[in-house]
Amino acid sequence: MNIFEKIHPNLNVNELSTDSLAYLGDAVFNLFVKVLYFKNTSVKNLHKDSQLLVNRNFQATLLDKALPLLNEEEKAFVKRGINSKGAGRYGNDPAYRKSTGFEVLVGYLYLTNQERLYNLLMEVLK
Repeated sequence: MNIFEKIHPNLNVNELSTDSLAYLGDAVFNLFVKVLYFKNTSVKNLHKDSQLLVNRNFQATLLDKALPLLNEEEKAFVKRGINSKGAGRYGNDPAYRKSTGFEVLVGYLYLTNQERLYNLLMEVLK
C-alpha cells in the first residue's frame, strides 16, 4: 500500500500551477533518492550523499537523459516547467530552468502514473 495514494485527491493535473507541480516533484524526487540509497549508506552520510543528486545541475542532466524517452504530453509538462515564472527566479540560469522542468515532470508523473515515474527514474539514474 502506498500511503500517499490515500491522501492525495483526484486532481486534474492540467489545473495545477506549474510551481505546485515543481514543488511536489522536488519533494518526491528527494524522497525517492533517499529511499533508493538508504540501504547503501549510513544515516550520517545519507543527506550529504543525496545532495549530490538533488540539485539543479544533476537534475538538469537527468532531464537531458529523460527527454528522448518522453511522450508528447510529458514533454509539454517539461516545457511548462522550463518556461514557468518559478524557473525564472534565478534569472536565465539554464540549469535551474531544466531542473524545474524535471521537477514538474516528476510531480506530474507522481500524480498520474507512478509506475511510469519509477521506470523513468530508474532508467535515467543508471
